[in-house]
Amino acid sequence: MARQFNLERIERSLQQFRKDFAAINDSLSMRREVFQENMMHQILEAYSFLNDLLRKDMDLFTPAGLHSLLEMNHIVLCGSSKETRMQYYQHLNETRKSFTAKITPILEWVMKNRDQTSPYILATGFYSRQLSQPQLFIEGNHRTGNILLNYLLISKGAAPYIISTRDARNYLDISGDIKFTYRESSFESTLKMPGHRKRFIKFLEEHTDKQYLTEY
Repeated sequence: MARQFNLERIERSLQQFRKDFAAINDSLSMRREVFQENMMHQILEAYSFLNDLLRKDMDLFTPAGLHSLLEMNHIVLCGSSKETRMQYYQHLNETRKSFTAKITPILEWVMKNRDQTSPYILATGFYSRQLSQPQLFIEGNHRTGNILLNYLLISKGAAPYIISTRDARNYLDISGDIKFTYRESSFESTLKMPGHRKRFIKFLEEHTDKQYLTEY
């Protein structure tokens, strides 16, 4: 039996996270934008889209899968409504240009390492490269990155990580540290990134959960 994401359980976790978000945000090293209801629905829509791809055995991290990989970010940002897409046409076009310019080294790293590393190292390697500066997408890097790292985790037989109230602070603080690290600039940043990656690998090892998967 193949596995896909359990949308009902993911929705319950996201709803609780949204309910508790104000208190979580107050505890963070750096405050985040409010987690709005439409964001939650668009994340769930992205997981539904990803489930369709899993049933089709689509590999996102191949040259043939790049369109679908970019589409994940489009759904996270504005859903799949044609009317909304028209409203955000210029922004989505700029996102496409940014993605095209930045994806190649990330894709090459994933393709080179996916058969040689643990699920947690692979997911962290992608996430840190996508989220650190310069970021892969113009907006929605945290939300899209979490979905895509979960795709990589389950593609290697591990469980996904879905944000929850009990572990959100740690996850968001580590992600914030990665976000404000530059991949290819200063020597100081080069020294910091391995530490952030080690923390994130350990976090994933301890907080992934198979309850967010179902079989088909």
